[in-house]
Amino acid sequence: MESSSQISQRLFSRTTHGIKLGLERMRAAADRLGNPQREYLSFHVAGTNGKGSVCAYLESCLRGMGFPTGLFMSPHIVDFEERFIVNGRPVTSDAWVAVYRDLETTIEELGLTFFEAATLIAFELFKREKVRWAVFETGMGGRLDATNILAPGVSVITRLAMDHREFLGNDLASIAREKLGIVKRGVPLVMAEPDDPAIRELATEWCLRSGSTCEFVSPGMVQETGRAGGAPWFRYHDQRFGLPLAGGYQVQNALAAVRALAAAGFGDFALVAEGIRRTHLPGRFQVASIKGTTVIFDVGHNPDAAASFADTFAALYPGEKACIVTGIMKDKDASGVLERYCGVASRIILTRPGVERSATTADLRTKIPAGFAGRVEEIRSVAEAVEVALASCEEKVCVVGSFYTVGEGMKALGVAPYGQARSVQP
Repeated sequence: MESSSQISQRLFSRTTHGIKLGLERMRAAADRLGNPQREYLSFHVAGTNGKGSVCAYLESCLRGMGFPTGLFMSPHIVDFEERFIVNGRPVTSDAWVAVYRDLETTIEELGLTFFEAATLIAFELFKREKVRWAVFETGMGGRLDATNILAPGVSVITRLAMDHREFLGNDLASIAREKLGIVKRGVPLVMAEPDDPAIRELATEWCLRSGSTCEFVSPGMVQETGRAGGAPWFRYHDQRFGLPLAGGYQVQNALAAVRALAAAGFGDFALVAEGIRRTHLPGRFQVASIKGTTVIFDVGHNPDAAASFADTFAALYPGEKACIVTGIMKDKDASGVLERYCGVASRIILTRPGVERSATTADLRTKIPAGFAGRVEEIRSVAEAVEVALASCEEKVCVVGSFYTVGEGMKALGVAPYGQARSVQP
């Protein structure tokens, strides 16, 4: 019998099928299973940056209210099981493998892609776990994303930025249209306030045609903000919300979760604040002490996210510079990402995670801004790069860039994103 690692490798091999946008296969697959995604209530979250944080806030709050919860996010950082969170913990390999074996024929016969197969597993797994509320993060875009056969109670769209241009379009309006594709008739939308008034108008008109309410959230809605021990907090409706995730941008992410919960009928802000305070999400400016060195892990894989990382580092460690260890996918705007990193770096170690999509270190070196005065070096593997950084850098070490880079860095340094996986009965 195949092991879970062999099965996950076989699932990952389905990425060779490419990205096939469209919902026909997912609808057919879910129909064969009796549409398990209709057995529980759900939130559906799209966006370019911040959607993982919003999903984590929502799940933590719902779990804190006593609901059995499911959370589907991607990609994972270290282990495939991280994609399927039940009651706050990744499921065991036995749990998802048992579901996969029952779905394998459907996956093969319908030719599902890797992400479609993973989404289908989540649908069925959450049904078997008898979750009451599930939170689903889109993989890419929204309109044609595999998760978009959901009938959620509330739709959420986080910050928009340029990413996945080859699939979503070359301008922000095109990307916004793809994200707005998750809006369902009569289902309220909570959306991060767009910087561009034209995008706001587009979203308003879209929801009007769909018979859906549209609520925009922005940091300007809060009464006050501050920091306590480096962590941001804000006051909203006279309730103080302390955030466990660093970065000023988390105020807008948390507020989006607060308003989405209110739209679903959960208006006890004291209870919501407690759920947000207890949220855990690995790889988002996650700070650890390793061998006496402060190490920060952050999955800022596009310029907007990299800028948020750099702003947070500068705010928390004023006047300091970082040793940056980074690997970036070749289909990303590496020049834009590296430009942001260089603003807080004294040294950059370029590396390459072990996936075909990753850019070579030689290619990344050509994208370092000409004016960067710090030291730049290339180290072939992420594991070696982080060990060199810890052994030779006096600065804080930041392992940043793609999920793959952060994951390989965490694994090499013995950092478990969620700790010990809980036992879930298949």
